[in-house]
Amino acid sequence: MIYDLIIIGGGPAGMSAALYGSRHNLKFILIATKLGGLANLVPTLKTYLGSPYVTGFDLVQRFQDHLNNYKIRIVNQPVLAVGKNSHVFSVKTNKNTYRTRTVIIATGRRFKKLHVPGEELYFGKGLSDCTICDGPLFKGKTVAVVGGGRSGLYATIFLLNIAKKIYLIEKEDRIKTKGIVKKIADAVSTSKKVEILTNTVPVEIRGDRFVRSIVLQSRGKKKVLPVEGAFVEIGYDPVTDIVKGVARLNKLSEIIVNPECQTNVPGLFAAGDVTNVREKQVIVSAGEGAKAALSAILYLEETKGAKRRRSSRQKT
Repeated sequence: MIYDLIIIGGGPAGMSAALYGSRHNLKFILIATKLGGLANLVPTLKTYLGSPYVTGFDLVQRFQDHLNNYKIRIVNQPVLAVGKNSHVFSVKTNKNTYRTRTVIIATGRRFKKLHVPGEELYFGKGLSDCTICDGPLFKGKTVAVVGGGRSGLYATIFLLNIAKKIYLIEKEDRIKTKGIVKKIADAVSTSKKVEILTNTVPVEIRGDRFVRSIVLQSRGKKKVLPVEGAFVEIGYDPVTDIVKGVARLNKLSEIIVNPECQTNVPGLFAAGDVTNVREKQVIVSAGEGAKAALSAILYLEETKGAKRRRSSRQKT
């Protein structure tokens, strides 16, 4: 079987694209291991039109309820690679290889890692990359937040009413204090619960069954910081492994797209946080997913028309 479209990724961009694919009666599948993606973890959304003051999780549930009105086949398999042979794409998962005329990459982003000794060993054992998910488990404890940018500041604010003591660790000489985070940065800076450590990076995570300390390096010197938990909030990486060597990427490893969500490969489209579109917002991703689906539909119509014209010329 050759599908009209395969959508890879189940976040707002992928779900929006699936809605349009179904509305236009495409023969397609949505391949995703989890619907909603990182949008599930947004504590409060105040800018999604028509849904003020909604949590990311609740908004994703509304997306799912909407999709449930249509017969959409969702394949719960991790994608390993995407390739193209002539005019047909192959999408390889851990179980099958699917063929399709068009592909939309909507794989979003993943949390960045520290890449230090002990990180893999203690992940889930006092070390977390999701403060919203795991923060409540550390009530009354001493914790560290790694990252003094927007993610780290929001994480610290979230932990203020939970943890006993918070160390905010930032590799630069100051935490972010401009723009939309200024009020949050001010609140963090003036809290007696928070100690800010700048020009400092973690170089090792230590513990027994759980995290017990972080080894820090600051200005060439190392010290051991006793903590009962640590949260890594240093940003995100786009999930583009499956298209490296196929789609053109920028220096941030984001897929480069034009305003129609087209990549450098005809028939390959991308949408949402995985692309070079600057704003990483739920509402932007949903809109980009719709654009990508409409662009794929137009591509299918144009290529089918060209195929019919070639066939007609050959017969005459």
